[in-house]
Amino acid sequence: EDGSLNFIEGNEFTGELKEGQYTSCPVCAFYDMLTSTKHGAGDFLSKSDVNWIDLYPLAQYANQLVSTPDGGTEPRFSINTVIGVQADAYSVIQDLASVFRGMTYWASSAIQVVGDHGNLDGTDITPVHLYNNANVLEGTFTYSGTSLKTRSTSLKIRYNDPNFFYKSNYVIVEDYDLITKYGYQRKEIIAFGCTSKYQAQRMGRWLMAAEELDQEVISFTTGLEGVA
Repeated sequence: EDGSLNFIEGNEFTGELKEGQYTSCPVCAFYDMLTSTKHGAGDFLSKSDVNWIDLYPLAQYANQLVSTPDGGTEPRFSINTVIGVQADAYSVIQDLASVFRGMTYWASSAIQVVGDHGNLDGTDITPVHLYNNANVLEGTFTYSGTSLKTRSTSLKIRYNDPNFFYKSNYVIVEDYDLITKYGYQRKEIIAFGCTSKYQAQRMGRWLMAAEELDQEVISFTTGLEGVA
């Protein structure tokens, strides 16, 4: 009823897609925008340029039901929006990918997409590559810290409220321990295509945690193994 996908445990994905159906799955919307010749980038990309081996686990994670503070459940990520004006293709694709915490890039002659998430059971995903002094050029890692100004302690997230005729509304996410540590640093962000205040809250908590945990940037140079 809400447009989300239902993944039946034990069923294997065969690669067949039911096209022309309504869904609120952001991964499907992302795929449609990439491959549609009517309103997307289908004149420049073919379906073979998009790898469903990467998209399928992202779709599973996006549609997994999570608990909400009111005692109900909802899909982790949903998209409900209308793109009614022409815009830069890359910006639109990135906006769609941001709904499921995705990042796109081109590699191995195909569109690749990754998401910042764990496994469905809550465990961490196994790393694709492990780097050490042996597979890094000159064995050198350069470390640098992020600016304190980039660490938000209060987030104002804008979303479209269905209880307010889908006009803009806001939720506030704050961490009082971080406010004590770094001061009051508010940032306003837009939850693209979001019509759930709980999804907007989850986005805010994720961003605040990411800024707090990812304080160190590591730079290095590697060979072709870093492309795959």
